[in-house]
Amino acid sequence: MRLTTGYGAGRPNIWHARELPDAERRRCHGWGSVRIPATLTAGETTDVDFEFAIGAAIIPEKGRLAIAWRWPYDWSDLQATSADQPGFVTIEQNAKNDVRLEFSHHPFGGIEPFHHYLALTVQRGALVEGDRVRIHVRGWRAPTCAVRNADFLLLLDPSGQSQWIELPAPAAEAAAERGATLNSNHFRVVPGPAVRLVVVAPSDALAGRETEVIVRAEDQWGNVTHLPDSSLILEGGRLVSLRANQAPPAYHLTTRLEQTGTHRLLARHPSTGFSAESNPIRVHATVPSHSIFWADLHSGQSQIGCGLGTIAEHYAYARDAVGVQIITHQANDHYVTVDDWRETREQTEAFYSPGRFVTILGCEWSPPTKDGGDRNVFYNYDERRLRRSGRFFTEQNPDDEPDIPDAPGFHACFRDLDVLVNMHVGGRMTNLDWHEPKIERLAEVHSTHGTVEWFVRDCLQRGYRVGVTAGTDGVMGRPGACHPGWRLIRNVRNGLTAIFAPELTREAIWTALQQRRCYATTGERLLLWVEVDGQPMGSELQTSRPPTVRVQVEGTQPIECVDLFRGTERIHTWQVAKDDSDWVRVLWSGTEARGTARRQRVDWHGSLAIGQGSFLDVVPIGFQSSVDQLLVTPSRLQWQSVTAGDDAGLAFRYTGGKDTAWEFKSSFCRFSFFPTDVAKGKAIAAGGLDKRVAISRRPRTDGPKSVQLVFQDDEPRPGWCPYWVRVTQIDRNKAWSTPVYVRFQR
Repeated sequence: MRLTTGYGAGRPNIWHARELPDAERRRCHGWGSVRIPATLTAGETTDVDFEFAIGAAIIPEKGRLAIAWRWPYDWSDLQATSADQPGFVTIEQNAKNDVRLEFSHHPFGGIEPFHHYLALTVQRGALVEGDRVRIHVRGWRAPTCAVRNADFLLLLDPSGQSQWIELPAPAAEAAAERGATLNSNHFRVVPGPAVRLVVVAPSDALAGRETEVIVRAEDQWGNVTHLPDSSLILEGGRLVSLRANQAPPAYHLTTRLEQTGTHRLLARHPSTGFSAESNPIRVHATVPSHSIFWADLHSGQSQIGCGLGTIAEHYAYARDAVGVQIITHQANDHYVTVDDWRETREQTEAFYSPGRFVTILGCEWSPPTKDGGDRNVFYNYDERRLRRSGRFFTEQNPDDEPDIPDAPGFHACFRDLDVLVNMHVGGRMTNLDWHEPKIERLAEVHSTHGTVEWFVRDCLQRGYRVGVTAGTDGVMGRPGACHPGWRLIRNVRNGLTAIFAPELTREAIWTALQQRRCYATTGERLLLWVEVDGQPMGSELQTSRPPTVRVQVEGTQPIECVDLFRGTERIHTWQVAKDDSDWVRVLWSGTEARGTARRQRVDWHGSLAIGQGSFLDVVPIGFQSSVDQLLVTPSRLQWQSVTAGDDAGLAFRYTGGKDTAWEFKSSFCRFSFFPTDVAKGKAIAAGGLDKRVAISRRPRTDGPKSVQLVFQDDEPRPGWCPYWVRVTQIDRNKAWSTPVYVRFQR
């Protein structure tokens, strides 16, 4: 049972005092209530009313009242200055004395794990027993993530020293008096109407055998949602059966593919007009020695941690709506109690289904970066002990397992266990100054925080031999298929990890991860194979001959280019897609700084004006949230767009001649360019970490989705060198291979 929330003396704490009867809590501290619609649609605007009734404990000057909500709830900002703008807050008080209250909004406050809160501070006078304070929020935009059971935490801090007390709901008679119900603090956020289909198929299948395909509908925020009917049509295979999964809503279609080779299925929904193509499927005549299985190795966390939903809902969403085949739940360890860990272990075992769904027990060791930073820990056994970096919750019956607050201690405790560690950039970036190669064999290149190729490069530059992974690192209850919402807490869509293994079992997947047989994508399930002198990704080999690299790609969109790297040096680029001379492309990209989502985020809001001509057929590229907007007029384009290591931009045709000029404006750079710059290509540095704007012709959209490439490195460097590739599709989605680690000796 959690008695307090917080870090102890001198730090913010929440005293839940659940051992006291509610009547006694109301007498001492008063109560708090919320009036809100029982059901909200994700991202819609609503009005909310809060009320505080003061108990026997006086709230003097500097004392505070607060309303907190959990980290994933990306409500829009609040303000008390503009009545015609969203999130306008008004305060009404019925006090016996002359009291002045000051409103403040803390979108990233210190009340963990809730993080977001609004506060009323007593600036003059005191609130006494019987006083009432009402807060009305008009036009508050609801969270973009669907959730079955959301709520607020109503708090008071009599001392003003961040020693918060949780308030109970009003008694029945008080609730009836104000026209509320006792559970009015709880509400649902439901998905909006469908705007697109997503089709997920296994990457490998056998000819003539039944294969399950998942078709889901998503709303504008990426929540899986219902279609108005189940009149789905699947083209490209013989449909055997269709089953509608209710929670989460998705359609499971069984099909047969009779011919060997690479297939892509098309799903259509006639009544809405939606259609979508599946990822490529390789159909084999016999069982292949290794297949590709898709994993979210950093799926994030449920309400065990600082996320949404139960861990059972977390696993079910990944399996039934997204088609993830391998998953590990990664709650920040300081938020995990003994009871939480027991539930994590039980649910991880309950959901394991060999051949269908592999769950791996895990937890994220989470000290500050200066002490080692976040590390995903995967266990190859049922670990009863929880070796945490620290403890956020005070428990009634805590365990006596000592905490491990720094990387040297972590390595000493874990290096001889049967574990694997995924290093990554998340809330607390992994500090690469500490490294244990025996267990730290994986590094993450992409998550909802952003694309962090620089992090993997840092690993390689230090000589670390790692497999490259990507995941979600999400908190919105959407493992394997998460979108950034209002971008309050995350920046981009999630990534996925492809794992080569002979079968879908824990044993086979564990061996593959130890051998680094994996590659990472920005979420698209493209097929990638890279070998050096016949040795696959993750291998180590020694040679005295110039290494030969072979690459095979099956994209989900036409392939723009494939870059080959030796260490951190790009040594060759295959330009696959040909230029389309009728189109201009403008891309902005990069990261503001190394670190968590907010540090990486780059706000590219800007415009492009044309002189002596007009814009035609403008198409956005890499816009990943409904917040991203493009406004088109004949002479001017305006956009709202954010990057975090990824690429975004637009492509257009235009009327005009060789003297046509364009003027690009953003907060980071301003420049002009001309048709000659487009023909040659032009890049403008914009500071930060690889922030830049690139001008070029757009690649043709009808280019090849399949390529086979060969390169011999005739100038190899002596010593160990990692050879790896980055695949870029014309939609700017990417994949990164795990290196083959080659030692060249003449």
